[in-house]
Amino acid sequence: MRHSLDQVEAFVMSCKWGSFSAAARALGRSQSTISASVANLEIALGLELFDRSTRIPTLTAAGETMLVEALAVYDRCQALESHADAMSEGDPASLTIAAGIPHKNLVPVLCDFAEKFPHTDIIIRNPEKGDVANLVQRGEAALGVAFAQPRYVREIQFHQMGKLILTHVAHAEHPLAAKRTVSFDDLREHRHIVYTAHAASLPTTEYLQSTQVWSADNYDALIEMASAGLGWATLPRQLILDQIGSGQLVELQLEAYPYTDWLVSVDLLSLKGRRIGKAESWLLTRMQSHKIQELTRHGQPTTW
Repeated sequence: MRHSLDQVEAFVMSCKWGSFSAAARALGRSQSTISASVANLEIALGLELFDRSTRIPTLTAAGETMLVEALAVYDRCQALESHADAMSEGDPASLTIAAGIPHKNLVPVLCDFAEKFPHTDIIIRNPEKGDVANLVQRGEAALGVAFAQPRYVREIQFHQMGKLILTHVAHAEHPLAAKRTVSFDDLREHRHIVYTAHAASLPTTEYLQSTQVWSADNYDALIEMASAGLGWATLPRQLILDQIGSGQLVELQLEAYPYTDWLVSVDLLSLKGRRIGKAESWLLTRMQSHKIQELTRHGQPTTW
């Protein structure tokens, strides 16, 4: 390499501050050191970067072109140092979050995290069979966010983040869609399409039974099957607002619950007693303060 990073820094800072002396003050060096570094860079590049015929040196045409290149090098060097500093302070290279709810609910937290810890990568896992707690317990995920379960193993600690609505829908041409209210007996007569983790674990699911049950480990498959008229489905409303709005899917009004939506708590899961670093600690605290909420079918905020 014909030039040094110190020379590039001296060039960039001289342009930023408008003079060699101002750059020297900003960097805590002598003016002669900065001037010499820039001169050596010019020799290395074989270009005159500054016109020194005036009292205050100004960029030449070549200098203006090289400044673009120098800024790119300088920014990458700063990113390298920042990344190294973060790792030396104990920030992990990545953090894994197991998510069993619609991901849009986590985006505000992730945006804040990206700004606070730009060098820690986030890995989002969609657990097989929706088993978020199991991933956290095994240490494969630092945090988990999922619909609340009736019980957790004692190693898992949980914090309620809010509530989301699970709604029961059918295609507009499905027999259930034509009914003003739907009884549990009506539901039993038709195929139920359900997310595997919800089939029998959420509150009141013991009433939502059918003679036929098809299940899937991801919501996209459920939406496609429900949209094809294969059965009635239980889904997070946030995922199917477009289909409901267009009339493709119709929300079923359960006879037993004429005035309420099926509100299900959302829990933040973590492992007790595990030592965590600054980035994970910040993420845990930020998640705990993040309130998950949505509007009911009547336009009212969900309540805790």
